[in-house]
Amino acid sequence: MKRRFIAFLSIIFIFLTSIFPAATATATTSEGDSWPDGPSVSAESAIVMEASTGLILYEKNINDVHYPASITKIMTALLAIENSNMGEVVTFSKKAVFDVDLDSSRIGIDVGEQLTMQQCLYAILLESANEVSYAVAEHVAGSADAFAKMMTERAKSLGCLNTNFVNPHGLHDENHYTSCYDMALITREAMKNETFRKIFSSRTYTIPPTNIQSETRYLRNHHKFVLDQEYHYSDCIGGKTGYTSNSKFTLVSVAKRGDLELICVIMKDDSTAHQYTDTQKLFDYAFDNFSIYPIVDLESSQALAESPMFTRYNPLLSEASTPIITSDKGYLILPNSASFEDAKKEVTFYPASDQTTTPQNNTVVGKISYTYNGKYVGGADILYDNTESLQLIQTNTDKNNPTSAPVASSETKADKNLRPVILGSIIGLFVLIIILYFVLIEAPRLKRRNAYNKKRAKRKSYKDDDFLNL
Repeated sequence: MKRRFIAFLSIIFIFLTSIFPAATATATTSEGDSWPDGPSVSAESAIVMEASTGLILYEKNINDVHYPASITKIMTALLAIENSNMGEVVTFSKKAVFDVDLDSSRIGIDVGEQLTMQQCLYAILLESANEVSYAVAEHVAGSADAFAKMMTERAKSLGCLNTNFVNPHGLHDENHYTSCYDMALITREAMKNETFRKIFSSRTYTIPPTNIQSETRYLRNHHKFVLDQEYHYSDCIGGKTGYTSNSKFTLVSVAKRGDLELICVIMKDDSTAHQYTDTQKLFDYAFDNFSIYPIVDLESSQALAESPMFTRYNPLLSEASTPIITSDKGYLILPNSASFEDAKKEVTFYPASDQTTTPQNNTVVGKISYTYNGKYVGGADILYDNTESLQLIQTNTDKNNPTSAPVASSETKADKNLRPVILGSIIGLFVLIIILYFVLIEAPRLKRRNAYNKKRAKRKSYKDDDFLNL
C-alpha cells in the first residue's frame, strides 16, 4: 500500500512539474560582458552596495578589518529604535556622563538630565554625541557592555562576519572593529526603518529646555553632503561621519536617484577632503554605469504564463485574471552595457510549509531570481493574491437582443490555430497519467495478485494430495 501511494505521488509530481516548471530563462550572459571598471580611491577600504538587492557594485578590500569610530552609531541607533519607543524618557547616569572621554563629541548633558528617546537619536546621528550613546545603551540593555553584546549579535544576524562591538559610541578600543562590507549590511538594514531614515537625512534638530538645562540645544548634522555645504552631492539622502586617530576618516553615505538607492562606505581614508571626493567618485561611477528595473514591469505574469495553465486560453487562470502576481517590490540591477535578456532567470516555487503571508495578505508562493556574470542581481516574490477571487463572467450571446453590447474578441487566426494544440497537450498529459498509473501501479499489483493466487492454489493442491494419501 505504501509503495502504491509513493508511485501515485510520483505521477502527480510528473504532472505538476509539466504544468508548473521551475523555469529558467534561456538567455545567458554573453561572452565578453564584463563588470564596469571602478575609479581609484585613496581610502584603504571602500564599497558601494545597491540597497534593494544587496548587490556590490564596487569593492576595495571590503572584508579588511578596521576601527569604525562613530559610524558605530548607525548600529546603536538601529538597536535603540528596535527596542524602545520614541517617547520613552532616558535619564542620564553618572557613568553615561563621566565614563566617556570628556574631550570627545558631546552635547553637554548633565547627570540626572532627561531626554526622550527621539531626542537622543537625533543627538546620536546628527551631533555624534558619545554620552548620549552611552545613556541610550544603559536605557535599552541595562549597561553599555550588555548593549555592545546586543550590537554584535544583531550584526551577526545580518550576515556580518568581521564585526565585534564593545561600546555603543565607537571611541577607540582594540577589540572594537568592523569592515566596509559589514557596515554596508548594517546600514542597509537600518535604512529599511522609516524612523531611522528620517533622522539620518535630517540637517538640523532642536532640543528644547530640559528638566536641568534651561537653554535650547541646536543640533546640526556633521555629514557635509547632507548639509550641502562645502561638499555637494544633491542625491545624498543621509550619512554618518567618524574619526579617531586610530581609525582615520570613516564615512557612510546613502544616495538615491529614482529607484536606485546606493550605500557607500569609506574606511581609513587619509583626509576629510578625500573621504568626500572618494564617495562622490563612487556614487558617480555607480549611477553612471548601472540601471535599475522594476521586475513587475519586466515580467508581469510572464513567468507563469509559460505554463498552459496560465494562458489566455484558460478562462479561469488567464494572464488577465490569474491570482498569481509578481511583487512590485523586486528590482533587477544591471550594467548599462547589458540588457534584460543577458540576465539568467530562475523561478522557484516554495512548498506550502515555506510559504509566508505579506502585510497586504498575499501569500508568497515562490521567487524569481536573476544572476549576471555569476552575481545575484535581483529578484522578486511570486504572490498569490488572496484579495482577488476568481469569477466566471457570463456574456450574453443573444444576437436579437439590441441592448447587448457586442463581445470584442482579441484572438487572432493564429491564436485560434493554437487552441487545439493546447487542448491536445492537456489531453495527452491525462492519457500519460492513465498509462503511468497502469504501468506503475495496476500492472505490478495484478502480477503480484496472480502470483499469490497461483501459490495459494498450489499450496491447497498439496494439502488435498496429502489428505488422499492418508
